[in-house]
Amino acid sequence: MAISTTLLAERIRRPVVAWRPGVVGLVAVAAIAGGFFLSRSSFAHARGIEVSGTDHLSRSEIIGLAAVSKATNVLWLDDGSIERSLETHPWVADAEVHVGLPATIRIEIVERIPVAVVSDGLGRTLVAADGTPLGAATRIPDVPTIHLPMAGGVDGRAWPDGATAFAYGARSSPRGAAAALGAMDPELRADVVSVRVLVDGTMTMRLGSGVHVRYGDRAAPGAKAQALERILAWGRATGEPVASVNVASPRTPAVRLEP
Repeated sequence: MAISTTLLAERIRRPVVAWRPGVVGLVAVAAIAGGFFLSRSSFAHARGIEVSGTDHLSRSEIIGLAAVSKATNVLWLDDGSIERSLETHPWVADAEVHVGLPATIRIEIVERIPVAVVSDGLGRTLVAADGTPLGAATRIPDVPTIHLPMAGGVDGRAWPDGATAFAYGARSSPRGAAAALGAMDPELRADVVSVRVLVDGTMTMRLGSGVHVRYGDRAAPGAKAQALERILAWGRATGEPVASVNVASPRTPAVRLEP
């Protein structure tokens, strides 16, 4: 019995068609395995590490906190975990980690800025605008001093650079004074010599220009900074000798002139 040319052709093609899915599967598996192998090999190691935005902290400190090196695999890098690790340091306000070409780890840091030195009679430590202690003030910078009531004391907890944390009560905390200074224009803040926190939580300030400021409690620091700045600007513009300013109620500030 003769077999038609068409039927013969179909019988010849069947084994090829049957094998084709298996071949495709093997190729896919090989590609996945090869990709996984490459992702775990030195091919995926970092070729460089760039650090930007630091002033107080060094490049080596940041790299150490990030726990990265040129042996770090950039394809498996957990940037979120590294950012959270960096932000545990008191000087780091914000951190962003990116991988750029060619296989470069880029770390961008925003450091906290010290606005004052806190003193309670037992120790001195730098503090940022959000009240975060930044370490012992071994070298006194050109910033105001926040004086706290002697009842403050130290709780003995160690900060990363050896400073101690202060165990302040809610009212005698330096956070309100730090926020007050942080809300000021840099030029106005530079004129503040000291901030004294009283036992009831209210504050007074002494300016380098000789003006005494009754600040009140920690509420509305932005409004109080603006009110104080306007009064001081008015005094300079008019030549009126301002002796003291009361911004405890920033909507109705009061000024006393020198006799």
